[in-house]
Amino acid sequence: MNFFIFSLLDAMAKQNISIFCNLNFVKSAVFFSNLHELSIHLKIVADYYFDFLSTLGLLPPEAIKKEHVCHYNNLDLSGSDRTVDQILQKFNRMPAFNDEIFPIHLRYTDDDNMHLVVGIVHEEDDNKGFLHAIDLHLPKNLLKNVPSNVMYVKDILDSYPIGEKQTVKEFIEKRGYTYSQFQRDCKICFGDAFYSFRLKINMMEAVGDIIFTNLSLKEVAFKNKFLDYANMYKAFVRHGLSLTNIPRLANL
Repeated sequence: MNFFIFSLLDAMAKQNISIFCNLNFVKSAVFFSNLHELSIHLKIVADYYFDFLSTLGLLPPEAIKKEHVCHYNNLDLSGSDRTVDQILQKFNRMPAFNDEIFPIHLRYTDDDNMHLVVGIVHEEDDNKGFLHAIDLHLPKNLLKNVPSNVMYVKDILDSYPIGEKQTVKEFIEKRGYTYSQFQRDCKICFGDAFYSFRLKINMMEAVGDIIFTNLSLKEVAFKNKFLDYANMYKAFVRHGLSLTNIPRLANL
């Protein structure tokens, strides 16, 4: 795993937890003080993503997911887990708005791991509240820098248009790169071949739409650059994944 992949997952996590906090069922659960329901659905989504990203090979086998679910008291944080401390230090610098759910998103390191933390905080009064955080531990010795001379493949990934009549080989050779070197550089940056990694990006974006929107699966396929629903279905099946196992939260 390298810092490019980590930054990709970090951006996705930040976006998704923000969307989660704005779903209608979340607002209703807060209004009726049903925080247990929020925890259940947050765990379902976190568990799905962890398994999904692991299956795609975007998380290393050494990655660990830990959850922190607790009521906190800012006046007595003795014995708190370091992740909880990190969350509350960040949250306590924000303006207080009771009866709202706030997204958690932060990164920190300890001696052994890089931590990517997402979750929710509900402040009950100025000193007390509830939090549910998912803490992804990634061993620091697995995170590698990407050489600057291969980062051009990211620009190709972003700029190569879907439906382009030119092949990727023709597209990159017109920009002065050799195809064999391009494929080697893709392996360094993406950990995968160009088309395979691009498909994984499309699958990640499709999963986000399935979980957080009420789009039909056919609409999700079209939006995320699959030829049709059958093409998206086959892409997931090839990785041993089922579309029917993806949770749907938008209509709760």
